Amino acid sequence: MLVKVVLCGLATAIGAIAALVVHHWFSSHHRHRHGLVVVAASNSPKTARREADYVCKGRHDEVVINHAIRRLPHGGTLRLMDGDYYIDGFDCKDHTAIRFGSNGGCARVINVTGTTENKSYNTRHGVTLHVTEHAFSKVPAGTECRVFGGSPRKPDAEGAFYTYTHVNNVNFENFYIYLPDASRPVVGIDARNFGSSYVRQVGVYTANYFHDRFMHLKPATPVPGCIGFYSCPGSNDEMARIGYDTANAGGLHTGFVLDGVDHLVMKTCTAARCCRGYEFRDIRKTLTVLNSSDEGNAHLPHFSGAGHVSMIDFNIERFNADFMPDDPAGDGRRGATVEKGAKWRGTISYTLQGGAFGLKRFFEPGCGMDFRVTNEDHSPVERPENPEYLETYFDRASNRSFTWNGSEWVDSSGAAAQPAEKK
Repeated sequence: MLVKVVLCGLATAIGAIAALVVHHWFSSHHRHRHGLVVVAASNSPKTARREADYVCKGRHDEVVINHAIRRLPHGGTLRLMDGDYYIDGFDCKDHTAIRFGSNGGCARVINVTGTTENKSYNTRHGVTLHVTEHAFSKVPAGTECRVFGGSPRKPDAEGAFYTYTHVNNVNFENFYIYLPDASRPVVGIDARNFGSSYVRQVGVYTANYFHDRFMHLKPATPVPGCIGFYSCPGSNDEMARIGYDTANAGGLHTGFVLDGVDHLVMKTCTAARCCRGYEFRDIRKTLTVLNSSDEGNAHLPHFSGAGHVSMIDFNIERFNADFMPDDPAGDGRRGATVEKGAKWRGTISYTLQGGAFGLKRFFEPGCGMDFRVTNEDHSPVERPENPEYLETYFDRASNRSFTWNGSEWVDSSGAAAQPAEKK
């Protein structure tokens, strides 16, 4: 009787295990068919590791993630479960760690998303991709690398049309990327070879960024080419998603490089303690920056090429020059600059907190003459001490409006205002 009970129990256990295996295979197969691949980290919760299609080992996790991407030839979602992933090499083509390949020339949309929204820097929830010292040690001198990148392949155009897009449209959400430092020309998310790309709740930082920031330590001097986000090029005339929503970069050489993209909208983004927070290069149509921040960077934005920008409620913080990175080029110009011959237009409204580097205006002298710039801290009825070009105020005593022409205040007839009374 005892033998029968034991055998019966054993059979039940084997049946349960078999059912679990079949269930996992069916669930995994079902997910793949419906465009979902789940990857867990070595330290993801047990339930996540048990249910995932792939489980990383904590070393060369980029190999596992690349394999998962290949399981989505028709597009879909690559879901990263909460945990820490380790990037140990930039071994794909173009010195890329995680690469979206040519996919046989077929277009697809892939969403790379972390499970938990916006990991806080001092907690253990959320998804973080750690680029290791080992990966940095293998980067040849002067070689540009990227954590995320794509194939330059473009789909064939129909008829006589030329296609501006690429085969991979990739969107990113809910994770951090940590670089060991800013000593190598590495791009966190390089979208130059994506057809479209929307980034939400993603941060690219150096490993010591938060520690240095809150301990008031000066960051190491970054190398050019160490970039948080590089935008995708081309048109957003119809339904392509192109934009940044709560994307953040810190401790790098350049936070955001926005180059050749159309109709881009950035909102609530931050670049902090970089050499330069933002570079705007040849935006073909319009660019809108909403309620974004430039915190403790060595330089305000730089404009080259041509384009039009509207920057609304751009917050600038400059409290202590000793806690900002040095510029490896030795450029002492701290305000925004426009490259000679560039054709940029636009409107900029900003607030300025702190006066590090003696920063009192948005543009460097002689730059930004084709922009209308407003310091929102200034009263519309009081004469600003540090006016922007074309800034106005209304003088109630004389019942006239005055405009700063770059050297003096003049009214609509060109008559100069009386000298301001000393306080």
